[in-house]
Order: sequence, then C-alpha cells, then structure tokens
Amino acid sequence: GELEALPLPELRDVCNDFGIKGQLTKHARIEQILKLWQQADGVDKALAKMACDEREQELLGMDKVALRRLCEKAGVDPLVKQVMVERLVRTENTAGKFARPTIAPESTEEQEKPKKGKKADMVDALLEQESRRKKDLELKKTQEGAEASKRKELKAMSVDELKKALSKQGLEAAGKKDDMVETLYQVQLLEEALAARKSDLRALPIDVLKKQLAGRGLAAGKKEDMIDAWLAHEAKLVEAAKGYETKIEEVLAKMKAELEAKTANDLKDMCADKNLKLGIGKDGRIETLLEDARANGEVYRAIAALARRARAEELLAMEQGEVLRLCEEAQADPLVKEVLVERLLAHEAIFGRVPADAEPKAKRARKA
Repeated sequence: GELEALPLPELRDVCNDFGIKGQLTKHARIEQILKLWQQADGVDKALAKMACDEREQELLGMDKVALRRLCEKAGVDPLVKQVMVERLVRTENTAGKFARPTIAPESTEEQEKPKKGKKADMVDALLEQESRRKKDLELKKTQEGAEASKRKELKAMSVDELKKALSKQGLEAAGKKDDMVETLYQVQLLEEALAARKSDLRALPIDVLKKQLAGRGLAAGKKEDMIDAWLAHEAKLVEAAKGYETKIEEVLAKMKAELEAKTANDLKDMCADKNLKLGIGKDGRIETLLEDARANGEVYRAIAALARRARAEELLAMEQGEVLRLCEEAQADPLVKEVLVERLLAHEAIFGRVPADAEPKAKRARKA
C-alpha cells in the first residue's frame, strides 16, 4: 500500500536504492521491490521493528520505580553519574549550600511571645532609651578599662615569657614584642568570649536548648554535649564566613584586573549602561563598577558558580554508589526515564525480554 501510494519519480528512487534498473511499469517495480525485500528478511525485520516499538511504548508507560526494578532484574545499570551529579548540585544549590554563610540569630522565649498591653508612650520610650544608653556607656568604660589592664599585664611580660605563652597556645612565637602582645591579647579575648558564650548557653533551659539545636540541624543529647555541638557549629560558620570574605576579595581582585585592561571610554560606557555615575577618571570608574558588582550580587553569583563547579568535580571523583547515596539523602532524583528504557531495550535485543518475575542479577558494568 505504501509503495503504491508513492509517485513514480519517488518509486524510481526506491528502485535505484535496491539496484533495480530498466524501463518498468509501476506494478513491475513494486513486485521486484517486494521480492528483494522478502529475500533480505524484510518481513521479519519489519515485525521485529514493530515489536520493539510496541515494547518501547510499554516501557515508557511504566514509572521509574518499575523500570529500575526491571533493570536490577536484568543486571542493567540504570544510572548516569553525570546526571546524578548535575541534579545533586542543583538540589544543593536550591537548599542554599553555595550561598553566603550566615549565623542564624537566636530566638528566645521572650521574642516568641507576643507583647501584651498598649504601646509605651513617648516619655516611657525616651526614659528606656536613656537608661539603655547609660548602661551601654558604663559597659563600654568597663570593657575599655579591662582591655587596658590586660594589655598592660602582657606588655610587662618578658619576650621569653611571651614566646612561651604563644607556644603553649600552639602559635608561632616570633616577631616583635608588640606583635606578640597583640596576638596574645586577641587570644585572651577569644577565650573570654567563648567562656561567656558557654555560660550563656548553660543558663538556657534544656528544652530551649534542644529547640535551638533542632533549628540548626543539630542532634539533641546531654546538655554539655549540646553546648559543645552548638559552639562547634558556630565556630564552623565563623570559619566559613572568613573563607567567604577571602573569596570575595579574590573575585573583586580578578574583576579589577579585567577592568584595568579596558580603556577609560570603555569603562565610561559600562558605567552608562548600568546607570552609574560616570566619574572623570579610570580609577574612579573602576571603583564604581566594583562597588556595583558587590551591591547587585554579581560577586556572590560568581563565587556560587565557582563553588558549584568545584562541588561537581568533587562528586564526579567519588564512587557512583556514594553519589547515589547523597542523591537519596538530598531527595534528588537520580534516574532518567529515557535512559532506563534505552538500556532495557538494548539488553532485551540481545538477551530477550526481561520477565517481570525474574530474580535480580548482578549489575553489568557500564560507564556513566
């Protein structure tokens, strides 16, 4: 039927493909084509193609869970590592993994309770503000006096004593005396801040402490263990924030180098395109563009892009099973339906149809 529907010029082209020559009627051409087609197992191939297409549609109608089960029964690897990595990185990005690190503020019971009664009047508000100002001034004077006293004590130490104190802290005992004094002073400040922080956390009711840890994704336990976990979590965030600030400076330095390679007129056009002040000099325009890059988030987007690329490289270097585990933990779908169907069809073309009740086989190795 298909051959009979073809115009004569197209039928001649088909004949040429089969090597049929000479002046023949349309009917004769069709007969010779069918004869050659049968000799070349055309019927069997057509039936096989129809069966394959039908099976493909059947597999496409199944969900990915069922397809994965069939792959496992056939010993076919259903995974593509590159796809898993891309989806995992995308999921982690949505979850904020590559965003600028921040320390979550604490929510206290007082903050959570709605305030009752009328708003304080203007006089009460001013009195409260003045009282707070005086307390802040007194606290500042006390702190300044304590700082001066600490520095004085450290300056009274000999160079050898300062070196021993630095070595005890695991720090490099070198440099000028004033530098060693300042280093030890900063260490003491950190130790005092840590002790004060630990004291504040110990003062929290255990239920409040558990709630705060849960909000940070930390597990509950004994009170001291929870306090240590919280402090370790905060220290990690502080280090991450410091590292992020370093990355900001690196990105800005790279941007500055790229901008310095441009002409003053090019920089002027860039400022104009962004509706920024044009300035009168090259250096001023560069600073304006860098400030805008920080303000509009361009710097942070560049850092996030670098972090995503590094994460993808890290994941690609892992074993496929480990990447799969991370996908499942992050609820990132590791499967591609079309890949499952394609691999099942390729397997069945060699080994025959996979029975639904077959026992799972050992997976055949397949490069992702």
